[in-house]
Amino acid sequence: MNRLFEGGELREFLRQLIQDTVRTIEGLPEDEVLSRSTDDLLDQFVQSATLVAPEIGKSAIDGNVVETSRQVRDQWGLDRVYTARGLTINATFEFSGDARLFNYRPSTHLMTRFEGSIGRGTITVTSGQALSDIKPEDAKAAIGREIDPIRTELGHVRADVAAHNARVAEQLRPAIERRKDSAQKRRNLAGALGFPISKRSDAPRPVPLSRKKVGAARTTGVTAPYADEPALTAEQYEDVIRVVRSTLLAMERTPSVASGKDEEELRDQILVQLNGTFEGGATGETFVQRGKTDILVKDGERHVFVGECKWWTGAKACGDALDQLLSYLPWRDEKAALILFIDRKDASAVLEKADQAVRDHAAFKRSGAISTETAARRNFVLGHPDDGDREIHLAVLFAVLPKTA
Repeated sequence: MNRLFEGGELREFLRQLIQDTVRTIEGLPEDEVLSRSTDDLLDQFVQSATLVAPEIGKSAIDGNVVETSRQVRDQWGLDRVYTARGLTINATFEFSGDARLFNYRPSTHLMTRFEGSIGRGTITVTSGQALSDIKPEDAKAAIGREIDPIRTELGHVRADVAAHNARVAEQLRPAIERRKDSAQKRRNLAGALGFPISKRSDAPRPVPLSRKKVGAARTTGVTAPYADEPALTAEQYEDVIRVVRSTLLAMERTPSVASGKDEEELRDQILVQLNGTFEGGATGETFVQRGKTDILVKDGERHVFVGECKWWTGAKACGDALDQLLSYLPWRDEKAALILFIDRKDASAVLEKADQAVRDHAAFKRSGAISTETAARRNFVLGHPDDGDREIHLAVLFAVLPKTA
């Protein structure tokens, strides 16, 4: 039998676990830390630093009764030794959770001594009984007196572990962000180069909309060497989305300009506003069309932002539009928008169907930042089918318009 909960303070073990995880983060190779998102890495290390406190099963799964003997001195003080015979009752219980936590004393603890033998997913406790007049109910009660205090102590362990788990993400995120910043500074570059897009000084003022952030997602796999690539910054991405939203809002408020228009005609109205607001550093036309319904931001041969315009015709067509977007975005950390025009007669039902269509797509990783305008915008993070480390930040924008004149 070993003494339990006497290997040190649980709070010190938990603190050391966080410190060890931070050191692991600090030692990550640059290629890995730069090619994976912060949330991606955070998910991985939160899992490694999150603990599950042991929980013991209700009933013993095994056990035995062993006859024992020991030498005892006469209790009346006579110089005489005799042999006392008795029974040792061993009871084995299953437990789930992290066996290491049997070693540490929680912040709230019982003032008693705990003994047990920890195996692989099992704990065995022992009780000694006199050989004479032993009854089964007495034996069960004796085992209960051994195992029940351990269960109580584990309840205190669970409370400490729950508090630790709730703080893991906030403790590790700064370490990941510092590691990314450090790696980028050593290369004298930002992890994603801001695409040289600037506002025209004479640009018309769009309808004010709140800026929103888009999250990231966890990926795993072999990390390829990191290469800096042109990309819109989050702020520039929001500027683009803001102009598109302003245009869609204008269409909704003045339905006559959109009534009876097909996707290409509606797309052209958006292009007019984008090209009136932004200019690229290398060409006069930054936002150009590719194919029939696309809005495309390019840097050389690389597509940095794609917007796809579609009338809603069903979940399958929505999935096909996402496939098209993915085919246009083969580089890491890209940004895209799916612009859905919805006929007025079934607008409310379509919003949820479109949301589900994105979630059902094979490339869906998780929801993005929660939008305060769920009837106008929903955010998602997609992974490229060929490389889960490549992220696509997708804003699905809705415009409710009359489809026929």
